[in-house]
Amino acid sequence: MQQNDEFKIKLRISKDLVCRMYCKRSEEGLYRKAATYINDKILKYGSVYPGAERELDKLAMAAVHTSVYKLKLEQERDTFPLFEKIEALNKELEEYLKLNS
Repeated sequence: MQQNDEFKIKLRISKDLVCRMYCKRSEEGLYRKAATYINDKILKYGSVYPGAERELDKLAMAAVHTSVYKLKLEQERDTFPLFEKIEALNKELEEYLKLNS
């Protein structure tokens, strides 16, 4: 990666945490949106679960929520079972055509 392709950004997560990290210039917007998304989740969990007073508790809840969302997307996008089914149907169709030709 070229030196010009990445640079250091600061992201505020929660009220006490500032993350300094490197990212590609083309992905800066995604990093900033991700930080906003996490902060929104922290605020949500703070209002829904008043017992989650520590920022770390709310951050952990936001991390779990985000991870579950990512895993659901991965499951939805897993096309391997679909291709297996198509392959089985294709073999079945070929056998049928052989028998009836």
